[in-house]
Amino acid sequence: MAREQGRSLMGTAAKRKAKVPRFRTDEEERAFWARHSVEEFAGNLEDLNIAIRPARTEQIAVRLYKDDLEALQSLAAEHGVGHTTLARSVLEGWLARSRSGRRRGHHRKARRPA
Repeated sequence: MAREQGRSLMGTAAKRKAKVPRFRTDEEERAFWARHSVEEFAGNLEDLNIAIRPARTEQIAVRLYKDDLEALQSLAAEHGVGHTTLARSVLEGWLARSRSGRRRGHHRKARRPA
């Protein structure tokens, strides 16, 4: 009898924890996962079709005008990332679109020193 009650209680607990809650803060999420296992939510997990790329190993140097660098740094700060991270993200996005053949019809001409 106790075993049957335990099973029914476990079934109820599993139903209540069917969905991962939305978290308001990173701290709230960390506290939740410290008390729970991802296995509790195995029924609701979905496979993701992602490719894991190797670590970046190559570096390049890019010379920018001072005002362009300042604008890049300002935009990066607004997005909460470093300016090199933002530059890499923009460049990777442009390359991905170029590889897939979705080039935009307009291109900004490069500025040349006077």
